[in-house]
Amino acid sequence: MARSPELIARYRQRLEEIKSPLVADEATWSTCALQAERIFQDCVESLRSGRPEVRNALVQQVEGLGTERATQGIGGVHSLRAGILLFDLVFDALAEVVASKPEEFDRFRAGVRALQRGIGMRLEAGALGHDTYLLNTVREVNAAAQRQLAREIHDHLGNNVSLALRQLELHELELRRGVGPQEVETRIGAVKETLTDSLGIIRDLVTQLRRAEREGTLESSFAAFLESMEITSSKVRIQVNGSEEWATQPVLDEVFLVVRECLRNSLAHADADHVLAVVDIAPYGVHALIEDDGCGFDVSKAATAGRANGIASATERVELLGGTILFSSDPEDRGTRVTVTIPLRNLPGDSVESAK
Repeated sequence: MARSPELIARYRQRLEEIKSPLVADEATWSTCALQAERIFQDCVESLRSGRPEVRNALVQQVEGLGTERATQGIGGVHSLRAGILLFDLVFDALAEVVASKPEEFDRFRAGVRALQRGIGMRLEAGALGHDTYLLNTVREVNAAAQRQLAREIHDHLGNNVSLALRQLELHELELRRGVGPQEVETRIGAVKETLTDSLGIIRDLVTQLRRAEREGTLESSFAAFLESMEITSSKVRIQVNGSEEWATQPVLDEVFLVVRECLRNSLAHADADHVLAVVDIAPYGVHALIEDDGCGFDVSKAATAGRANGIASATERVELLGGTILFSSDPEDRGTRVTVTIPLRNLPGDSVESAK
């Protein structure tokens, strides 16, 4: 069976090949390598004992790591990809043992079970940490919006109502002194003006609370694109999840251009019957998936074809935003899959607070 340092080195090489953010810096990679080392050691112990051995206490530590990944803008999809790569590497290493010793199949089965449980339990714990971060972030966003609304009510609406009340009190005093009709009319006009301003403020606040989707949102932009291409929804299905307020408009614009380019490639070159595009917007980042059931292509050879211009353009746009884009396709098989991940560095809620 391959030695641990050799296996870890191959694991890192595979992650670098797919441009995983888990190897973007040494600190992040060290935590990833530590988990791989622990999984590897559990598999070795399982081979020796003939029964699955997984150190549960060490697995539970990954929940905090899931939260840390989310704060770094590293989505759960990257951990899932890393888990798949690690499974393939360790499985092959375990298979080498049973290949030369068929009588060791029971030990091999124990090692595979430890591998599956070790990776699965860590992914589950990491997902819990990730969800905790997401829920807390949404709570922070809601709290910031509530504080903003409270300030608006206090600073504008409250002041206007107080002013109107004060004007009414002065008018009451003037009536007692027997002032003329002109002064009464002037005072009443001032009160009406103040109350009219207050109604305007109320309408603005209600509009903010009920605001519809902005003009030019991703969903409406995609709909306009499909309409311009005279494409029916039965052929191309596009779904946008999450709040666009979590991403800046320049990021949303680039996501639209990248996804649109992928859709164009699927429609123009793949001869696909169905195309699916899903864009997920979360506080930590934007993730997009575009896949079709058309004819595949050789990604490595695409650089020599005209189609590469679109691929190069999409790749450049994503990388300028600090993200990654992966193309998965095969000319001997049907279907192409493109995944895009763009981290969002600023925590949501910051813009709400800093705007005031």
